[in-house]
This record gives sequence, C-alpha cells and structure tokens, in this order.
Amino acid sequence: MKHNWDNYRSAFEVAKAGSLSQAAKHLGMSHSTLLRHIDKLEQYLRTKLFIRHQRGYQLTEAGRILLEEVPKIQHAFSNLESRIQDSSDELQGEIIVTTVPSYAMRMHKAFRALMTAHPKLKITMLATDEVIPLDSGKVHVAVRPGKPVNSSDVIVKPLSEVKMKLYASTEYAAQYGMPEHVEQFNLFHWVIPTGFKRNIPMFKSLLDHVDADNVVYQSNHFSDMAGAIAEGMGIGMAAENLAKEKGLIETPYQINGQSEPLWFIYHRDLRNQKKVFILYDYLKASFESSSL
Repeated sequence: MKHNWDNYRSAFEVAKAGSLSQAAKHLGMSHSTLLRHIDKLEQYLRTKLFIRHQRGYQLTEAGRILLEEVPKIQHAFSNLESRIQDSSDELQGEIIVTTVPSYAMRMHKAFRALMTAHPKLKITMLATDEVIPLDSGKVHVAVRPGKPVNSSDVIVKPLSEVKMKLYASTEYAAQYGMPEHVEQFNLFHWVIPTGFKRNIPMFKSLLDHVDADNVVYQSNHFSDMAGAIAEGMGIGMAAENLAKEKGLIETPYQINGQSEPLWFIYHRDLRNQKKVFILYDYLKASFESSSL
C-alpha cells in the first residue's frame, strides 16, 4: 500500500461513526492525530472524503467508497496474517472470538486448556450483543446462540444445546412459593429480558402468560438475569449451568422443550486454518463436560 495504513484506518473509523469524537474514542487516539491522518490521506488522494458540518462528518462519494472497501482490505490482511501464522508447525498468533456476554465466561476453561497446550496462542474476546460481521476482519470466530446463520460466506458448526428452565432462589420459594401450573404465573414476580430478546421463542411463550405488572426486573444480559433471580427478585428463565452455579431451584411447573442452540461460526476463508479447528474442539469438549 503506497500510503500509511493508519491514515486509511482513521478515515474509515470516522466514516463508520460519522463523528470525530466517537472514532477517536474507539481508536484511543487524540482528535488532533485523527484530523492529521484524514488531512494527509485527502491530500494524498487529492479528493475530499468528508463534508464537515456541525452535526458530524458527511461522506462524499469517495468517502462512501472508502466505507465499502476498507472492510474487505481488513479481512484480507487478517486472512493473510492467519495463513502465515498457520504455516508454522507450532500453533501461534491471535484468535479473536466474539460472543454475547453471558457466554464469554463459559469459555474460560476451554481457553485455558487451549493456551496451556499451545503457549504461543493468544485469545482476544469481544463480548457484545452486537453482531460483528465475519468479513470485517475484526474477528475470526463468532459463538452465537439462536438460529444458525444462513450465508454462503460462513461455515456454521453446532457447538452445544443449552437447556433453559424456570428457576427461583431458595429464599424466594420459601417466602412466596412457586407456580405449579401456568395459571398461577401472575401470582409471582418475574425477571425477564429486554428488547429483541423477548422475541426468542422460549421467552415469548413465557410472556404470553405473565402480565406486565408482575415483571419486576428486566435486563439485556442473561447472566445478570440469573443473578437477579439468585437475589430473590423473582422467578425467571436461566441456563442450567448458571442456575447450578448460583444455587437456584427449579419451579414445579416448566415450559416444555425450552433450549437454546449454540453455534460456532467462521468465515469460509478460514476453513483450512488449524487454530480454528482446534479452538472448536476445545470449546465443544468443554461445553459437553459442563453439561454432564
């Protein structure tokens, strides 16, 4: 590349965020450095990438091309780096994994075993509810619950099936009892998810029988919901492993057939990389052992 890649990266972050301050925060860079990178790139390219105004940075046609093309370059660089590292007899380099926050902590055991066996491997975790595109070059692997991704650009492998049940704390059950059939649901307090997570089938079937007045705590993270149930705020749905960790007890009435599949997803360009396959093997073994 004829010009400094940092200048392209800085311009791309501003194009994506539409804001100098947000891009500077994401890159850990001062406003003046970011502006200097953009000015240098525009001078080199002899074209304007942005129209600056009080509300932010509006993209020119050239800026829109930059926003579209840079992710492809990032992905190509990431793939090149991984292929070079993978050519060694000894596994090395970085594996960047993204998953929802409630599953990130469940992977620590597998990560530790993997890095003990392969000391030159490093793990970076991006725990977020945001779906990070695998063609962006920012991550190598995504571990996602719910419906499998339907795309010819990615490879999807089953990782685990997490059973979800209704739970309460011992203290809550002693004070209020627990529901023995669905008609009793509105006699109790409930802990439920917020936003789009309410559309997950297992929660939709629950909310069909719970009035809004009886919902006392809402959260966007399942691990936080399990913590709220453990503190006796109400009854709620949690994964079996979290319930076991927090000493929760099952309610007599359960909504049948509730489970959450977990998928291991990576871009097809990584299909021949040893470190991706080995990470899958370690995660699968870890999840299977924790469900026994």
